[in-house]
Amino acid sequence: MDKKQKEFREGKESVRKMMEEEAEVRRKALYRRVMPKKKGILDMLEVMTKDELDDIRYNLGVKGASKLRKAELAKRLAVEAVRFAQHWFPSINEEEYECFRHLLDHGGQTAEFRDDDERLDYLRALGLVSCGNQDGKLIWYMPKEICEEFRKLDSGTFRSLAELNTETARLAAGCLFFYGYMDYDTLYEKVMSYLDAAQREQISFMDFVGILLNASCWQTTLTATPYGAMYYTLIDPDQLEKERARRDNLDFAPLTYGEVYDAGEADYIRDTPAYKELARFFMEEYSCDVLEAADLVGEVLILLQNDNDIQEAADFLEELGFMKGKRRCEAAVSLLIAFYHTTRLWSLKGHTPEELFAADSSGSGRVIPFDQVRRQKVGRNDPCPCGSGKKYKNCCLRREEQ
Repeated sequence: MDKKQKEFREGKESVRKMMEEEAEVRRKALYRRVMPKKKGILDMLEVMTKDELDDIRYNLGVKGASKLRKAELAKRLAVEAVRFAQHWFPSINEEEYECFRHLLDHGGQTAEFRDDDERLDYLRALGLVSCGNQDGKLIWYMPKEICEEFRKLDSGTFRSLAELNTETARLAAGCLFFYGYMDYDTLYEKVMSYLDAAQREQISFMDFVGILLNASCWQTTLTATPYGAMYYTLIDPDQLEKERARRDNLDFAPLTYGEVYDAGEADYIRDTPAYKELARFFMEEYSCDVLEAADLVGEVLILLQNDNDIQEAADFLEELGFMKGKRRCEAAVSLLIAFYHTTRLWSLKGHTPEELFAADSSGSGRVIPFDQVRRQKVGRNDPCPCGSGKKYKNCCLRREEQ
């Protein structure tokens, strides 16, 4: 195994161990928490630290309370948390609904939640649930006032709303997988186009924003920003918007419901033939296992989606020792080119370079394989047919001549 490849794998293992250590620190902190004798919301807040109360104050957007003493702040938050729950519950997804339903069915508390489920920290930071150690068991509980607010809403209609919220958030995440970033207005219009008329009537624009804000805290797939939402691997949304501004006449790529819905799943992989070939290269040439190969292709995808070109992706692999030898290097570059040309790039609004060049070359918009159109005459100083915006001589020509 090459030294750099070994360092790469050791680095991944080091990160994994660090995450496990952090999870253990969190777990121990949870088990040190005090279980209040009563289950009212004020009882819950009074056993929290001042820092925890300040987190809840910030998350609930409570104004004019930053200088309150702990006891005064707890009383203020006891009122604000109930008021917040009344507005927040309509944005919940199915998993959150099941969480609250489970608590309600078990008298407001349970020992059945996993102590490594960090998503519960989000609910705790809103003052909706908390936990404590009881006879060596971690008990999660919902204050009686929050139980009552949930009970008021709970019905078949409310459950259906949670299902619709889940579908809406997943479709939004799927759109962002292909488009990278969208402002809320554009994303709302795009997601609504996949829902039927009855579903659209249930989700106003403000409802939609609330659903995404909630989803971005419950899952890792999408990130909500002040003006829009982005896929979690996007590094610079402002730079992406500048890049796309150069293509004002280009519409977002049309995608089917199935494509978008599938892409909204956590850790989704668009396993195209080019993806599989590149992954197979790492497995066959460098004895990577399936997960290592998928991780490497995923890193390449992140580079390409964040407006890096094929050369930069090749440099990344070279730094890791995956471009050793002329044969391997040529094979890797060829596979990178194929992967790039068949990837739905954020800078191209979800289109692949192959699609755009084929459409432009034929004049008919008909998509044809890139390995056919790339043989057409392209001047050295012409825009590169891959859609990078660079001159052909500074982009794909240089790589094809290597």
